[in-house]
Amino acid sequence: MDWQGDFLHDHAFVELQVEGIPSEVDIQNLIRDTEEKLRLNACSIEQNLKELQAKVGEASSGERVPSPIECLQWFSQRNLSILKPVATGHQELLDFLRALQNSLKAEDAFEEAILHLLLNISTQCGVAFPTSCPASSEEHSSSPNLSMPRDDLALEVQKAWDNVRFSLRSHLLGKLQMMTEPSQTEGELGVGTKVPQKIFYLQQLLFLYPETKVFSWYQHLQIKAVLSVLRNCQSCIPGGEKGFDRLTLGFQTASPTLCSMLQEEIHVLNGVAEPHNIIAFLNHVYLNTVAQELGVLMDKEIETALKDNTMHSMKGGKMSSKKSAVEVMG
Repeated sequence: MDWQGDFLHDHAFVELQVEGIPSEVDIQNLIRDTEEKLRLNACSIEQNLKELQAKVGEASSGERVPSPIECLQWFSQRNLSILKPVATGHQELLDFLRALQNSLKAEDAFEEAILHLLLNISTQCGVAFPTSCPASSEEHSSSPNLSMPRDDLALEVQKAWDNVRFSLRSHLLGKLQMMTEPSQTEGELGVGTKVPQKIFYLQQLLFLYPETKVFSWYQHLQIKAVLSVLRNCQSCIPGGEKGFDRLTLGFQTASPTLCSMLQEEIHVLNGVAEPHNIIAFLNHVYLNTVAQELGVLMDKEIETALKDNTMHSMKGGKMSSKKSAVEVMG
């Protein structure tokens, strides 16, 4: 997973910033720049291998220092596949997680600092934090396995980790919800600022929870935002408009805001989701929500129109009865 600010500074990326069809001079410059950047990358790799070789030599305590080629072979797929993770003691984990919990309960919340700390531990130390959600209490009690010993300390660790995740999740969802409010949508934060921030918050949630859970929560937030736009536009229509004319005008007023939201959403999801998931998300959050809200409002208008027609027919019937009675008396 890519995170903001994590790109290595010793990597040289090739960019051709030429509009239109490049000339022969542009191509030659690109080739020359590419060769220079490849040379810089090779020097960077060589320097890193020397540093690795020196560190291994310090820890080898008199043994033969491996060559750079041997150092590279350590990272082959075959060698990586036989590596086994180092297990940390449950008590150490529990102490660490409880310290995080105490920090989260402080008056000045440390959510951002703790998220940054967990991310650094994961990326720099190779620690894999669990992202799966715990099973419900019903699932635990439905079919207990009596042959397996109960590890109370392991359960305490899982409970502490779930509490830490829940606090961080509430913080991140709150940030995302604030960015979907109308006051933010109308220009306090431009799309160029909102999109990277939203991607960053979603990436942090994906670090803590499974993808299905994260997109389900985000989907719920965006559906609420779409409904808020539609209903606010309906309520702001002048009182002179009635019936289906009022309904049509409300949706016309909401269209520019919804299109802007949809454009922003595509950019956000493109940073965290696969194309087929993006299409399903947009279809459910925007198209289905608009269609359902339109159907509900149309049903209300039809019901109102039927009531009005019934009242008119009843009044017409009473007027004709009175007229007949007057004619008989005359």
